[in-house]
Amino acid sequence: MNKFLLSLALVATALAFTSCTDDEPNQEQSVKETIQGKDLINWTIKAVDNTTNYVETADYTFNIERTKNEATVSVLAQGVQFDSHMPFKVSFRMEDIKASTFDDNFVRFKAESVKFFDPETGEENAKYKLTNVRGYVDKKNNVYSLDYTVNGTWRVLVCNSTVSSLVTDNNYNATSELYYTYKIDVANRKAEVFIYNVQFQVGGATSPVLKKISIPNLDVEFTTLNYTELTDVDDITIITDPIIKLTGDNIVPIYYTGENLDQATPYPALVVTNFNSALCINQGFYTIYFNARGGEHNSANNPNCNLYLWNNGPASSPIH
Repeated sequence: MNKFLLSLALVATALAFTSCTDDEPNQEQSVKETIQGKDLINWTIKAVDNTTNYVETADYTFNIERTKNEATVSVLAQGVQFDSHMPFKVSFRMEDIKASTFDDNFVRFKAESVKFFDPETGEENAKYKLTNVRGYVDKKNNVYSLDYTVNGTWRVLVCNSTVSSLVTDNNYNATSELYYTYKIDVANRKAEVFIYNVQFQVGGATSPVLKKISIPNLDVEFTTLNYTELTDVDDITIITDPIIKLTGDNIVPIYYTGENLDQATPYPALVVTNFNSALCINQGFYTIYFNARGGEHNSANNPNCNLYLWNNGPASSPIH
């Protein structure tokens, strides 16, 4: 009996050591996350002539698996059209794309080519070839961007329908810097631009700091421009890129007050005219110009004209 009990004790001890081995400190632990990006701008450009072909909203799901030393990303795209002439939408999955940089809050990934998998059957669909895939997910600030080419014919750019020039822990009241947030309504081709911490020069006087105003009901056009048209810089390489263009005239802005800057009041004393803004989504920068009450507002006076997207985000962002 004592021998039997001793045998059981030895077995239990052995099992205990086996269990500890599975959780050794030097064994990499895997973390899996599913991040849903909804109502993103899904923008298709014909790769052959770089002209805007089709714009819609679509849903993308990012599945991230990471350890201490590496991370991989799978992307589920649902209801996407590459061409305005396609009679149907497709859903597909890109799998096991290696991350180039990542931490607990963000991941950047890229691949030269990725297979096109049917999300229901898991089988590859050889009709579609995906190349030049790159993307960025910042789950802390809900920022998503994705760029890929289909069959060498359609280039697809995906990004938030809300785009900011600055994000600081989602706490917009904590900063005193000038920055912008663009909210784009793809279906109606309209947009509203929010401007934070802005001052206006009127004659020889400077207005008080307005913590938050917005310019609503702007017209939206998805087009392409080259850098010389966008920046008037002569010594830069001419590259044509997709642009979101916003225009408007004689618009009454909205002034926000209150502790949370959520009390909105029309501000007819500051009518906005000649509004013109361009967002270069792929390269991650913007221009903005308008007149108000005899003065002008020009982003050329702001040394940081980067959008919180791609590789050209502001220095305060985790992109760098």
